[in-house]
Amino acid sequence: MKRVGYWMSEKKSKKLNFEEHVDMFRNAGVELLKIDIEKPLEEQGPFDMILHKFTDILVKAQQGYITEQRIMRNIEDYIDSHPECIVVDPLDGIRKLLDRHEQYNLVLDCNTVNTESYMFIPTFVDLTSKDVDENRKKLLDANVQYPFVCKPIVAHGTQDCHKMAVIFSEEGLKDITPPCVAQTFVNHNALLYKIFKIGSKQYIGHRPSLKNLYAGDHPTIFFDTHEVCKSDSSHHLTKLDYEDQDCSPLKPNLAQLNALSETLRQKLGLDLFGVDVIIECDTQRYAVIDINVFPSYDEVDNFFCDLLDHLLFLLNKQQDKHSIISQTTTSQHALLKQTGRSSSLDSCSERIATKRLKTVDQSKERECDCDSVTFPRAVCRYDSNCCKHKQEVMSQQERRNQRNSAGKTSASRILDDM
Repeated sequence: MKRVGYWMSEKKSKKLNFEEHVDMFRNAGVELLKIDIEKPLEEQGPFDMILHKFTDILVKAQQGYITEQRIMRNIEDYIDSHPECIVVDPLDGIRKLLDRHEQYNLVLDCNTVNTESYMFIPTFVDLTSKDVDENRKKLLDANVQYPFVCKPIVAHGTQDCHKMAVIFSEEGLKDITPPCVAQTFVNHNALLYKIFKIGSKQYIGHRPSLKNLYAGDHPTIFFDTHEVCKSDSSHHLTKLDYEDQDCSPLKPNLAQLNALSETLRQKLGLDLFGVDVIIECDTQRYAVIDINVFPSYDEVDNFFCDLLDHLLFLLNKQQDKHSIISQTTTSQHALLKQTGRSSSLDSCSERIATKRLKTVDQSKERECDCDSVTFPRAVCRYDSNCCKHKQEVMSQQERRNQRNSAGKTSASRILDDM
């Protein structure tokens, strides 16, 4: 039985109903254990894996909160002392996404995201002052156009990270609240596409978004993305103006979105994340506007079945790795004995064990073409039978029964059902 310790905020844990899926994981040979972050992890382990969303704690620790710094030391001390423990997802990768400016620069570094490709990131600049003249110059130098969106520099872990503003002219520069990132607003017919990644699998859903907006003498708009962009939103800011109502919703090229998400996955070293993408009206290019750590997966039916598949893949890969190391070490020790050279098997194993487990590149082992499909309920057509390397504890019949009982959405639905 593999022991997987997990932690996320109480709110997220209840929303995902982790406790209701404990039996499903146990039947697959995985024991789910909720971590008590107030106690030393050494007393709660050993853990074969830690599954988490520590973003709230990471943000407060970086801001100097003593309690959160102590908690993170406890967590990282355990991880450092147990390099064999898989961490989903690595803390260093998550830290890169906490700052929106750093996040956008990381996206810019991806070869598939640039001003000449079908993927781009709208021009942006970080603003650290309320000085209007200073901000005007920084916006001009970065080619940030009106209207632009002001987003808090902290992208995760706070109540304010979803509170934004749209500024239409120089008159609105007084409304900037630093520190923030100013990003050119791209008209996209009020439709936001959300990519959900679970390892190599990709799911795409869509939600309402801000209507088309144009530069001019307009007052600053303040809004909360949790209100405007929720799946059942009827917010007035999502209603297209009369002159834009004849605009047809732009449908994405799924292969291109899959290429984008896989590129980001390799760049970030993360397996559980979401990407917010909009399609520019004039050029029909894809604009990346946000990346989310361990998103809600609201639109993904059977999230836990797919999560379990991914965790089993990682655990089995780790087990295979240990088997190879053990066999190699034993062979080396036998050879040393034959040649009369002395060596310690324990010290050899210790040197190998100190090599920290790096980000898993699952794509090299899973040759399955993910032709994900976009719906209000995100769906991914995916042939899990092609993964011959998987050695799951539960039988195939048991897995099929669980999937059927969970009511997995049929993958035969087509894009036009949107």
